[in-house]
Amino acid sequence: MSLEDEPPTMEVDRDQQASPRSDGDQNEHVGHSEHARPRKRTRRACDKCSASRTRCNGECPCRRCEDYGYICRYNREIKKRGRVPTALATGVRSEGSSHRSTSQLAEDLPNGNSPSPAITSSNISAQPDYAQRRDTRLPSINGHQPAGDNGNRTIRNSQPIYHPEPQLHEAGQPPSSQQHAALTRPMSSPVEYAAHGQLPISSILDSSAEQSHYFHQPQATPPGMPAVSGSEPSIGYPSPSNGFPNHHHAATALHGRGSFAVPMVHRDARSSFSGSIGREGFLPDLQPMDSQFKPPLTGCKYKFLDPILPYLRDIIPASVAADLLDVYLTEPGSSLFRCASPYILTRVFRKKSIIHETHPRPTSPALLAAILWCTAQTADIVHLHVPGSRSRVVCALYELATSLISERDPDRWRRSHTGLRAETDQLPSHFPFSSALPNTTATNEPVGVIDDVLTLVLLSIAVSGGDFKSDCFKWWSKLTRLTISLKLNREDERCLATVSPCVNPLCSCRKGQEDESLAAIEAREERRRVFWLIYCLDRHLALSFNTVLDIPDSYCEVYAPLPEETWENLDSVPLSDLEHRTIGPPTTISGTGFFEYFLPLMAILGDIIEVHHRRQHPRLGHLDDSSAVASITSLLSQCEQSLSLLAREADASTPGLSSIAPSIQNLMNDNPSAPAPPTKSNTRTLLVLSYSTLILHVLHVLLHGKWDAISMLDNHPPDPDWITSPRFHACASHAISASTAVSSILHLDPELTFMPYLFGIYLLHGSFILLLFADRMPQLGSNEGVERACETIIRAHEVCVVTLTTEFQKNFRKVLRSTLYSVRDGGDGGAREWEERKARRRALSLYRWTPGARGLAL
Repeated sequence: MSLEDEPPTMEVDRDQQASPRSDGDQNEHVGHSEHARPRKRTRRACDKCSASRTRCNGECPCRRCEDYGYICRYNREIKKRGRVPTALATGVRSEGSSHRSTSQLAEDLPNGNSPSPAITSSNISAQPDYAQRRDTRLPSINGHQPAGDNGNRTIRNSQPIYHPEPQLHEAGQPPSSQQHAALTRPMSSPVEYAAHGQLPISSILDSSAEQSHYFHQPQATPPGMPAVSGSEPSIGYPSPSNGFPNHHHAATALHGRGSFAVPMVHRDARSSFSGSIGREGFLPDLQPMDSQFKPPLTGCKYKFLDPILPYLRDIIPASVAADLLDVYLTEPGSSLFRCASPYILTRVFRKKSIIHETHPRPTSPALLAAILWCTAQTADIVHLHVPGSRSRVVCALYELATSLISERDPDRWRRSHTGLRAETDQLPSHFPFSSALPNTTATNEPVGVIDDVLTLVLLSIAVSGGDFKSDCFKWWSKLTRLTISLKLNREDERCLATVSPCVNPLCSCRKGQEDESLAAIEAREERRRVFWLIYCLDRHLALSFNTVLDIPDSYCEVYAPLPEETWENLDSVPLSDLEHRTIGPPTTISGTGFFEYFLPLMAILGDIIEVHHRRQHPRLGHLDDSSAVASITSLLSQCEQSLSLLAREADASTPGLSSIAPSIQNLMNDNPSAPAPPTKSNTRTLLVLSYSTLILHVLHVLLHGKWDAISMLDNHPPDPDWITSPRFHACASHAISASTAVSSILHLDPELTFMPYLFGIYLLHGSFILLLFADRMPQLGSNEGVERACETIIRAHEVCVVTLTTEFQKNFRKVLRSTLYSVRDGGDGGAREWEERKARRRALSLYRWTPGARGLAL
């Protein structure tokens, strides 16, 4: 078959696909050459087999797709080796240009206005040939214009009411470039973009063809935001319309220079843009043809999810995505059948900005995919109860989220004297540069935006809560470096410059540049809340994995976050109420919001971690740390007082938490004097009081005790006299008090759903002293109080495992239960008891907190 016989379009007759042809049929004139194959060869493989480089029988469905349940498609472009004849290439371009005129393109625009001549002449005519041949055959994803959409919505007419992220263009960029970039993005969301049936496929695949209105507001840099220099006018969040490498000519024509697209995930040159990017199934196919699923672009009640919907077509329906967002918006501990995701520690964003009906907060698809992935792992949704459905959806959403965030990874770039270059071992010859360069700082350092930071936060949290905890270090390393690059830790840096505004380009202050608009205030507060979430997570992971702090307090020049109630009602709060704020984290508990009770505890934990690692220093460990211990003890005392004040304000006290619930006798007698059930706000206050009380006792244990269980049991150096010291008595008393707090928590939250991700490590470290008591009982005699405390801890570990499966809690429960069994059996010292003791040591040896050990990170 000659090259001229090749069909001009990418559509392939299925009958022709289903009938394999051999090389002998195609090369009869060759005769018995040395290249003749002894077996018949399939003329064309399906998209799945081609992407995975496996043998295909050419049928529809093929044998492999039928065996594994894949969707068998033949949408890939048929390519031939060798150079295309000049006559054929000229004819195809003429055909593509003739059937796609400027007037026809103008009809596709929402407002009916013709684009600028620069776009129609360069961007369209310079499209790849296959895109021009294919654009008129792309069916509409929705099939019709959505009801109520008159087609006149443009980027400029859809300015979000609620805060936008910083503009991604350079402040000095000429207005013509911004106008040019805006004209190339006429739709206000990817869903509307995909709803137009006659939109060229090249505009969907071109990285500069579509972006949300989030990125192209008239002003170059939004007020109140740091000046971030954009490298290209097409910079924006990844979407189904960018990330594909086959838009060399379009990128060159648009930017007016020889810039090419570097493939975001390296692929073989023969793989089609209609298949998945990178590994199999990384991104859903954008082509609705031959799909066995209905495109889930309708039925979503949240406009907030519009940027991610085109990606979810073959993963979950839009209605299920909306249900997952409902889980994301659920408050912890509010419902047993609508439990919040354990990996969503706090929403960071205002709920009003998320659920706004017309202008929700514009959010990157990568962040939306990460949100859906976190919530899908534990969401109680009927769609995920089908056997195998949850694992399939979770895996697909994880690959989608990691693919999207990898495309925006600043580590993919390196600085050079000529600008940013792709940091790859070997660049493809036809893609030497990129047309989608990332944002840069004043020092030309590649960075992302706040949505990228929060995406990495969610990936770090969820991976660290899974079975392969050490895998989170990859995301955590990227997260901390991106945080420092964006200067989130210096959001409110105090500048000593005498001039206003500050003229130092490397200074992150905003002296003389403050904007008091709602959008600017909300944007800056989001940056602060994201940073303080990372700050809390840094201390939590440092305790979990026995590492030093990545974000010490000396790095932090950020205002403390606003109270939760003030933050949620920011649009109705006077600006005068926002002035009284301090730099740095608070150390006293002031409310029931996440940052109001957990941030102070983590600030004190950070100080304890600093002292602990200094004690283990080979040269500085012998220095006296009594002053540091006294200072931390004072902070713990002040925090306890603030907790008591919060209890009095809520008309409850920590010791009397159990009195809230009516007694069994009152229920039997129908006593009208029984106390009324607590309200929703009062219930949350009680939960905060109980969990905070437990963590405070554990902080005392960490300050005065040993962190490693085996070293504690064996009474190893460097402190062999620790058991006889006053530190041990303080540690033991707080460990018993911690078990009492656990009992109160189980009474209020029997399923431990309030903070399951965070709760486990504090429960574990508060249990090591009780394990020591149980291990010494055969020598010291039985103690009913210790046994009762151990039973409470065992029950808490069992509930934790049900709520959020963690292997270390399963193992520790077995160790503690085995120790109690040995005590009750009398401890005869025989061979069986010795084997049990060795098994317990072996289980504990998996999780060590000695110098150089990695804690829970297996």
